[in-house]
Amino acid sequence: LDRAALTLAGMAGRLTGLAEPAVQEAAAADRSLRDLADRVASVERALRLAPAEARTPLADTHRTLVAQLESGVSAYERLVVAAAGYVAEDARPSTEHPAASRLTEATDLLHGVASALAELRAVGDPLRTPTR
Repeated sequence: LDRAALTLAGMAGRLTGLAEPAVQEAAAADRSLRDLADRVASVERALRLAPAEARTPLADTHRTLVAQLESGVSAYERLVVAAAGYVAEDARPSTEHPAASRLTEATDLLHGVASALAELRAVGDPLRTPTR
């Protein structure tokens, strides 16, 4: 849950518009799942102290709570993956990214200048008269 929550928090600023309700739902689910995790931990601690006759029903309850927690965390993780898909699609331009386009243009310009300088060097200095 912690890893998924941190991952979602890193994307939260990009989850706007249609994604905002999902972020709000994730926040509510996070609180609920953390409460459930605290309950599971409390029951685990109590199991160590319970007399033999109380262990079986308490262990059954513990298994049910753990199953609910695992199911909830899995659902939360699926929401985080869906959020990442939203962020990725929202950022994907229909054409080449403008920064890449500008870098390609700058690279071509530098290659052109380097080529021109090499040609000038090969021709020599036409203003200089040969000396004997």
